[in-house]
Amino acid sequence: MKCPICGSTGLKTTNSRSTKMGTQTWRRKECQKCHSSITTYEKADLSWLYIKNKSQSTSEKYNRSILTKSILLSFDDPELEAINIENVLDTIEQKIVSMHKTTLTKNELIKIVLNTLAPISANATIKYLANFGPNNNLRQINKLIKSI
Repeated sequence: MKCPICGSTGLKTTNSRSTKMGTQTWRRKECQKCHSSITTYEKADLSWLYIKNKSQSTSEKYNRSILTKSILLSFDDPELEAINIENVLDTIEQKIVSMHKTTLTKNELIKIVLNTLAPISANATIKYLANFGPNNNLRQINKLIKSI
């Protein structure tokens, strides 16, 4: 990393702590050349994660924007004003990272999302399950509901 002021690569971390419910690391850095201070926020990059669809025997790279859209569809407009979607997404991603897996099944991801949404909004949880849960498989749906 380069100093944004002088371009030097000699940056020293002077302070570091967890933020956003442990989903990010805040760091204060000082340039050894010009002595200016900068702040960085770091979080895990999930480019290594694949989501496997068991029914189709395929997998695709994890995509935060797809997850964002699915969660936005689950909330009514008044609810969206009261919550911070970025915090919800960060919480979901932190749960994924803590699993130490490079591939998740679609159902595992759905379960993580449902467990994250449940304390926030029962309505959003049910809408998410209806829109993105297992299609026409009442047994799987009941299993997911019982798991949360």
